[in-house]
Amino acid sequence: MRIAAILPPRRTTGASAGARSSRRIKPAALALPLAAVLALPLIPAPAAESVLPTAHAQSAVPAGSGTDYLNPSNPPKRTPTEVTGQDLKGLPEGVSVDRVEWITDRWANVFINSAAMPGKPIKVQLLLARDWYSQPNRTFPTVWALDGLRAKEEESGWTIETNIASFYSDKNVNVVLPVGGESSFYTDWQQPDNGKHYKWETFLTKELPAVLREGWRSNDERAITGLSMGGTAAMNLAERFPQMWKFVGSFSGYLDVSSYGMPQAIDYATHDGGGYDAQKMWGPYGSQDWIDHDPKLGVEHLKNMSVYVSAGNGNTGAFDKDGPIPGVPENTVGMGLEMMSRMTTETFVNYAKRAGVNVVSKFRPSGTHSWPYWQFEMTQAWPYIANALSLPAGDRGAKCETKGDIGRRIGEFPQLGACISNEYDGADGGKIQDFRGGRAFWKQSSGAHFLWGRIGALYSSMNGTQSWLGYPLTEEIALKKDNGRFVKFENGHIYWTPQLGAVAVKNDFMKEWGKTGYENGPLGYPVAAERQVAGGAVQQFQNGVIVRKPDGSTQYVQGKIAEKYMELGGPESGLKWPKSDELDTPKNGKRSEFDGGVIYWSAETGAHSILNGAIRDAWAQEGFEVGRFGFPVADFAAIPAGGNEVKFQNGVIREINGHIQKDPQ
Repeated sequence: MRIAAILPPRRTTGASAGARSSRRIKPAALALPLAAVLALPLIPAPAAESVLPTAHAQSAVPAGSGTDYLNPSNPPKRTPTEVTGQDLKGLPEGVSVDRVEWITDRWANVFINSAAMPGKPIKVQLLLARDWYSQPNRTFPTVWALDGLRAKEEESGWTIETNIASFYSDKNVNVVLPVGGESSFYTDWQQPDNGKHYKWETFLTKELPAVLREGWRSNDERAITGLSMGGTAAMNLAERFPQMWKFVGSFSGYLDVSSYGMPQAIDYATHDGGGYDAQKMWGPYGSQDWIDHDPKLGVEHLKNMSVYVSAGNGNTGAFDKDGPIPGVPENTVGMGLEMMSRMTTETFVNYAKRAGVNVVSKFRPSGTHSWPYWQFEMTQAWPYIANALSLPAGDRGAKCETKGDIGRRIGEFPQLGACISNEYDGADGGKIQDFRGGRAFWKQSSGAHFLWGRIGALYSSMNGTQSWLGYPLTEEIALKKDNGRFVKFENGHIYWTPQLGAVAVKNDFMKEWGKTGYENGPLGYPVAAERQVAGGAVQQFQNGVIVRKPDGSTQYVQGKIAEKYMELGGPESGLKWPKSDELDTPKNGKRSEFDGGVIYWSAETGAHSILNGAIRDAWAQEGFEVGRFGFPVADFAAIPAGGNEVKFQNGVIREINGHIQKDPQ
């Protein structure tokens, strides 16, 4: 913990008066940008525009605070290709992985149950290292990127507003993107506020590293970066836990939080960014916790790591538009915020020099407080990150070529972009090559085929060529219904629709499904992966199921009868396994037969089950549904007095102590 002794001493002797005055210059110099920032929200300001094609457009600035432009745009819909569990050993007590959502073959969302912040699982986005698949026994360094004050709960601003996923796709590091934490400064708050009790520091330093180590082949070589609020937080985490990091980077961070006016400015920001009281974070202004979280006062702890800081000066830059005054941007709020970042970062650098800490400082001649500049700084910091992590040249980017069948066909698929690896071995003597936008697979018997998007992501998450699917035999093939697509593999298919995502289907189920007309038939598209049950398997479709019995044969069940079958427990119910297609019955009904009974359906009565035995035999004697009892209106059920019964449209048939009782109405 930092102590008050590192603050300039307050002396009252004449000899110290001059020194004391000189020390006031920096805090006093903050008054102008701070006053500007506090006043600027009253000035209507247009949105800053992103001119980068890889970043989403900035949100429009409404009347109000004027800082809403910092709110990341609404994220595009990221439908998981697959949701998996992850039972990890070696985690701290009370910490576990709730689930993993695979967004692409290199982007996984990990939902972590935290002991420090219990309740809703904390989402962490992971962008996997370039050689994650080609070197499955290797561990990788991590680069952490913290979000800004307006962090969303759905997705990191880094993946919404920048090209971070593309930029790091050819680099051999796992990128770690914590999601959420608006106005939190990624610290442990003294008190709860707004219905949350933030304990981000504990989560990030005590819980998340174990998940990354045990579940994601991440080693202890780490770099941490952040923008704006995240820059402040990154520097604090590096100073408070220096043993964890080899590199720390602040892009437009606030690296002086205790000088005159700064606590009030931080409090204004946390209120504006979500209604949070900063005094519930670090206590009353000027108290010890503010001192302990002031980056400029902890620089001595950074001596053994690489330090990178950057800030613009608020003038119109490459990604801004001039306002009425040349050099003064339309985005006046972004101007003021960047001025404050610049002043506090300069103060930090001066403290670092006095402490003998080397800092790479990039003070830009223009630029406002906005996303395009942070994307730029991310790329500029990379060589320093790579040096700090001691990455060999081959891990810093891709040097690769395409050849053979893959090289001859890659030009047909511009969406895959440039290669990020050379060919490497797949299962069964095949070859794989990774590209920025997807992957190529080659096998002697099937040639080269290319996968991308959701289908490619699901295939990779299933372990690709080592999965039961084998190698792809086609690229994506478009379907008319619901804008669907599919890829054929050696041992199955993967189907995808925008509404349902991607699902794999084995060849024997494909054959059974084909009897009904595939997606155009009564079953529709598959909606879930096959699951094992009762010695066989079941796969759910939009309007039915296909089962594989223990003897290996397959059967489909459709419509309301399938819905009832699964409601009752499917193969684990008394009905056991299906043995017929859906059959017509008199009076416009339907039935499906099972090893243990029958399910009947009619428009008037719905779907209901009757198990084999005395009650069904008695109903048969009455002529089934065309007899005096009609269709069943309830499922086969036990009765409190002992025995079983089935209710029909026109009466009840019971079996009590081996005797049949018929009660027609």
